[in-house]
Amino acid sequence: MTLSTRPKLAILAPLKAWGGIERKMLTLCREFLAEGVNVEFILTRGGEIPYPDQFPAAVKIVDLRSRHKWDSVLRLWRHLRKSRPDALLTAKDHGAKVAVLTRDLFHLPVPVFVKVTNTPSEFLRRPAKRRWAHRLYRRADQLIAISKGVRDDLVAHFAVPPERVKVIYNPVITTDMPERSHAAVDHPWLNQRVETPVIMGLGRLTPQKDFSTLLRAFALVRTHIPARLIIAGEGPERGKLQSLAEDLGITADIDLVGYVPDPLPWLARSRLFVLSSRYEGLANVLVEALAAGTNVLATDCPSGPREILRDGKVAPLVPIGDANTMASAMITCLRGEWVTNHSEARLDRFESRTVAREYLRTMGLLPRQ
Repeated sequence: MTLSTRPKLAILAPLKAWGGIERKMLTLCREFLAEGVNVEFILTRGGEIPYPDQFPAAVKIVDLRSRHKWDSVLRLWRHLRKSRPDALLTAKDHGAKVAVLTRDLFHLPVPVFVKVTNTPSEFLRRPAKRRWAHRLYRRADQLIAISKGVRDDLVAHFAVPPERVKVIYNPVITTDMPERSHAAVDHPWLNQRVETPVIMGLGRLTPQKDFSTLLRAFALVRTHIPARLIIAGEGPERGKLQSLAEDLGITADIDLVGYVPDPLPWLARSRLFVLSSRYEGLANVLVEALAAGTNVLATDCPSGPREILRDGKVAPLVPIGDANTMASAMITCLRGEWVTNHSEARLDRFESRTVAREYLRTMGLLPRQ
């Protein structure tokens, strides 16, 4: 198959240089290339190349240099007239709006596939945004939900016909994970010989992740078991969390370490990972923690943890925002009274090659063998 006869996929997203969605798009691009698909990455509204030092050179980068939604629509139309991809995949709300508007306004013969990465009824709270989403989701050729919970939310709250939503999990499990999990970690709590158990939290410091409940639960844990808590991530709630830690008297035993480029070796060296979120799309980090062999527990939030932990067969699920129940579950795990059942996790659901091939089948791009 020559370069000119290979299927061509355009990916449109206003991404940052790093982040959870960004890492998954990086992984998908690598796998799409390995399957013989030409990929171009279209940036809008100040978007950046995700993980630029790792991004495949074979992916063509197109920066529209757009300033706002309607500017993006016009510039995308001009580009797609020349590029003529076989399919257009979007990530994030802005990318989805621009793609659907461009295709409909200019009657472009390119199918649009919208990747929905979070539980929409949770992050689309304002009525105007909901109305936009209601029209948008129904106009896409296909929605790709990253969990069954996200699919059910689209059907229940946005009147999307079930047959228009395909569930494809994120490509979390990659072949380099064993090597990455053994990488060095520059933190004294994770490299000490006398082991005080370390609990790990991970994510942007935002209300969605509800690290306040995790801090309150950890304060209760420390009245029963010596332990330490590391939270990796950055965000607007840093000051609030630091103040709460002072009020709870736990500042000596917590560390808000900021953004960590690769959390896998941190997870591998922790005794327990706790997902405290109020809502998710899938909770990729929960899969990463399981892959690292770490014990886990999670809130039973929409959407993802119940699917990943298979209704609690793999590890405990606790109510959202309940510090007492979370603390009890953490103590049970730290004492070894509940050990995560990794063999029941079925992590093959999240293998990057399997996921990428499912994307390509859905978009009609999988080359014939």
